[in-house]
Amino acid sequence: MLQSSSRPKETFLNFPRTTPIREKPSVRLRKAIKDGNIFAVKRLLRKVNNIQNPDPDTGMTSLLLAAQHGHTELVNYLISMGHEDEIISLDKDDNTVLMLAAINNQEEIFYSYALEYPECIHAINKHGWSVLLFAAKNGNTNIVEYLLQISADVDHVDDDGNSALHHAAAWGHTQVITLLVLGGCNIDLENKQHFTASDYAFSFSVRNHIKELANMHLQELSAVTTPRQSAPLSVLSETSSGRQQSDSIYRHRHSSSYESNSRSDIIAGGSSLPSAVPAPLAASLSSSSSYLQNMSVGSPQSQDAFGESRGRTTSVGDQAMSPRLRGT
Repeated sequence: MLQSSSRPKETFLNFPRTTPIREKPSVRLRKAIKDGNIFAVKRLLRKVNNIQNPDPDTGMTSLLLAAQHGHTELVNYLISMGHEDEIISLDKDDNTVLMLAAINNQEEIFYSYALEYPECIHAINKHGWSVLLFAAKNGNTNIVEYLLQISADVDHVDDDGNSALHHAAAWGHTQVITLLVLGGCNIDLENKQHFTASDYAFSFSVRNHIKELANMHLQELSAVTTPRQSAPLSVLSETSSGRQQSDSIYRHRHSSSYESNSRSDIIAGGSSLPSAVPAPLAASLSSSSSYLQNMSVGSPQSQDAFGESRGRTTSVGDQAMSPRLRGT
C-alpha cells in the first residue's frame, strides 16, 4: 500500500510574492515626452510638483526634451501651460529651446518659441554658440534670414573665434554665406587660429563664391565713396536702371552658382577641394562638433576631410555628390 508523502505540496500561493517596482512619475513623464505621448504627458503632469521636471543628469526640462525630439504639438501645449513663466529652460550647457530647434532644423518649433520669448534669440551657451551659429552650421537659410531681419549679431563668434560665416563656409552652405555677406558680416574676420572663413571653405566653388561676394561688396563701397561728376538726368536714369538690372542679374546668377557649377567642379580623387586646407580647423571646431553630435537627433553622420564625424543636413546650397560625402 502506497504511503502518502509527508512533504507538503507546493502551489502558486507558496511562492514569495514580489511587489512590482514602478518608476517615479518624473521618470515616466520624461519617457512620455520623448515618445511624444501627449495624453500620458497630460496625465503625468498632475503627479509632479514642477512642470519643467528637469533631468538631474542632463538638466533637460520637459520643453527641451519635446523640442529636441521634434514634438511640435507637445511643445505648443507645454508653452500654453506656462512652462516658461517662471524661468527660461536651459540644459547643463545653457542651450535654449531655440538652439535645440536650430540644431535639429525644427523650424515650426523655432518660430513658435521665438514669438513667445524673443529675448532668447540673443542667448549664448557655455561654448559661446548663439542660435545664428547653429543655424548657419546646419545651412538653414530660413532661420538665418529671420535672425538677420531682427538684427541678430552677425559677427558673433564662439569660444574658438569662429563666426557664422566660418561655419557656413566650412559646411559649404552658399546660400547662407550670401545672406550673411548681404547682412553685413565681416568677411575678413579671423578666428583664434588666425584663419578667415575663406580659409575654411568646403570646396573651391565655395571659396570663389566668397571672393565674388567680397569683390561685389568692395565695388559697392567704391561706388558710394567715389565722387560723381554731374551728368544729364537722362544719363543718370539710364545708369541707375542699368545698375539695378546688373545687380539683379548678379544676385540671381550667384545665388545658384554653387548648385550649377559643383557637379562640373568635382574631379575624381577629390581635387575640387582647396589644396591648402588649414590643419587647425579640426582642432578649432573639435569641441563644438563633438558637442553637436551629442545634441543632434537622428542626423546622418559622415566623415569629412578633416577627420571629423559630422551630422550634415541638406540645404539648397549643398551638393550631395561632394567628395567629402561621396567618399564615405
